[in-house]
Amino acid sequence: MDANPELARKSLDDLVKTASSHPPVIRNNGGGHWNHCFFWESMVPGGGQPEGALSEAIDTGFGSLDALKEKFNAAGVGQFGSGWVWLVARDSGALEVVATPNQDNPLMDVVAGNSTPLLGNDVWEHAYYLTYNNRRVDYLKAWWDVVNWDKAAERLAAIG
Repeated sequence: MDANPELARKSLDDLVKTASSHPPVIRNNGGGHWNHCFFWESMVPGGGQPEGALSEAIDTGFGSLDALKEKFNAAGVGQFGSGWVWLVARDSGALEVVATPNQDNPLMDVVAGNSTPLLGNDVWEHAYYLTYNNRRVDYLKAWWDVVNWDKAAERLAAIG
């Protein structure tokens, strides 16, 4: 592929948000890099519990934190093959759980109903195989123990 100086000047966020107008290599590699950076920031030792506006939005959208976890885990288990599961905020402020294939993410214009991700979990086997083998369910349940709720709240607050 020939180098494109115009693409080189764009931020990763801009490249991801406009994935449909770029070659597939941008979508795949840019998406993969963006997703993994987001994933690592979504975790912290010790985890905790959501508070404040985020906790209220979870209760409004799902009824409870346990209900969110159940829906999120079901979406993660239901993602066939490689992909991601996300807690997202729509423009309306409503929270939803969505899953995307491969390296796609909710910011991309190729994803129906693109939205702002608050949390994301990698459900490709490479994310959990060494510890959980093929037990994606166990991996998803354990992930909640390291969720960075402060980062998710910061992302929600940034929406405005």
